[in-house]
Amino acid sequence: MEKECVQHVLRRFHELEKERRTWEEQWKEIAALMLPNKGKWSAESHNKGFKKHGEIVDSTALYALRILAAGMHGGLSSPARPWFRFALKDKELEQAEGIGKWLQDTQERVHAVLSGSNFYPTVHAHYAELAGFGTACFLIEEDQDEVIRCRNLTIGEYYLDCDAKGRVDTLYHTMSMNARQIMQRFEAYPERIKELAEKDSLQTFTVIHAIEPRVKYDPNKIDARNRRYASYYVLQGQGNFLLEEDGYEEFPACCPRWDVTGQDVYGRGPGMDALPDVHMLQRMRQDGLQALELEINPPMNVSNSLRNQGGEFSLRPGFANFVDMNSQLPSITPTYQIQANLQALDAYLQQIRRQIGEHFYKDLFLLLTQSDKRMTATEVYERNAEKLLMLGPTLERLRSELFQPLIQRVLGIMKRYGKILPTPPLLQGREWEIEMQSSLALAQKSTDISAIENIMAFAGNLAKISPEVLDNLDLDEMLVHNAKLLGVPLSLLRGREQVLALREVRRMETAQNMQEQKAWQILEKGTAMAKELSEVDLNSKNLAGSLVESLQAPAKTEEE
Repeated sequence: MEKECVQHVLRRFHELEKERRTWEEQWKEIAALMLPNKGKWSAESHNKGFKKHGEIVDSTALYALRILAAGMHGGLSSPARPWFRFALKDKELEQAEGIGKWLQDTQERVHAVLSGSNFYPTVHAHYAELAGFGTACFLIEEDQDEVIRCRNLTIGEYYLDCDAKGRVDTLYHTMSMNARQIMQRFEAYPERIKELAEKDSLQTFTVIHAIEPRVKYDPNKIDARNRRYASYYVLQGQGNFLLEEDGYEEFPACCPRWDVTGQDVYGRGPGMDALPDVHMLQRMRQDGLQALELEINPPMNVSNSLRNQGGEFSLRPGFANFVDMNSQLPSITPTYQIQANLQALDAYLQQIRRQIGEHFYKDLFLLLTQSDKRMTATEVYERNAEKLLMLGPTLERLRSELFQPLIQRVLGIMKRYGKILPTPPLLQGREWEIEMQSSLALAQKSTDISAIENIMAFAGNLAKISPEVLDNLDLDEMLVHNAKLLGVPLSLLRGREQVLALREVRRMETAQNMQEQKAWQILEKGTAMAKELSEVDLNSKNLAGSLVESLQAPAKTEEE
């Protein structure tokens, strides 16, 4: 069985390696010119501090990528504010008593786990590779101390494959480990590894970690070999030894692509689009530096007679060159002189730099990093509407390929560690969804807020002519909808049942107050009438006295 697993992993590894080979040349160019500290193409590059900036003459692309990574980190997954919320597809159920608070509590617990782990440093480096190479990948492993532990994989270390729906479901990656590390990490290993570990040898070995869907498994069993995704660690060489067989309940890797063409497994990003401009900028910057150097320090023609003078020839400032002053021709002259138009060259370089900055949305992300202090999300949208719309497809892909798998993986680990409160009975079997609440996502949603504000203003103008027009607006639903768009926690909003109960109490109190007010009015009128009647003089010859006499007259007649 172990031999079959090893053969399967090695065969699959070589197939994925062959399939990826056509992408590597372009990745290496991008790494050399834009991300020199990223990318590993062989086990020999493990823990080697070689200088990697040798091909970079102009660092515009490197700087633009750094801004984009920081902008995406702050605009999509900032640790300073909640950047996602849990929602239900049944929107009415969200307003049920206690559901909103449970969703809010779960959201806060997930945020706490992410903040307590190394997720944020990992995802920051992740964004740079995603924009540069078009594909990025990091692993989310269980950790007894921090619940989760992330590991960023750089380009060249991993190999991917997709399922029939185009979703990444297979990851093979290589690791360089020495003998001591192998003994610490695994329980089974060849005897040769033990011998090298006892000698404290730093010789490294290549370990292949294969993660793929398991074809046959029993979901009713809880052992590692019956989980949805299989995990194999194979020591390459030394007899191709199976170090460990394990499994995962969820796919443990987040492998987003910036953009995907057709059925490609790997993505394409701004780094690939900017590559021609980056090459041109490097070439022109080199030519400009060479022209400047030739203008300042041109090659010189030196008279042959100087060789016999015995003096040393130099162009250093303040150096004395001994020449024959009686000679008719100068002893030292420039071979040729150039007058480079450096201003025109600099203007063209600035144009190319702006183009590279536009490839990486430099202006947009510089503005987003300042938006927390200077402007609202609506203002950000109004000033950068076109650029935000261009980012729309990328943000949606990140939601489905990065954030949703990330949250599902973290939630699964937290449930197994007992870090989440029991699910309310109303939510049993219900489908959840993740809504992005980052500043960049809210800026895109601000169009809905503007539309609602516009229709409210329009309805207000119509209400001056016909107040009945306001009956068309569901103000309660508008409030809840805007609160979600603005990222207001649902725990701050009362549930629909609670709102209706409060309104019923208020209606009954109003009706009771009206009844009491009417009773007081009747009592006041009765008291006033009684007072007026008590003040009437019945003995005087007035209308009231005559009326009393007429009422008493028949009684007297009967008595007589």
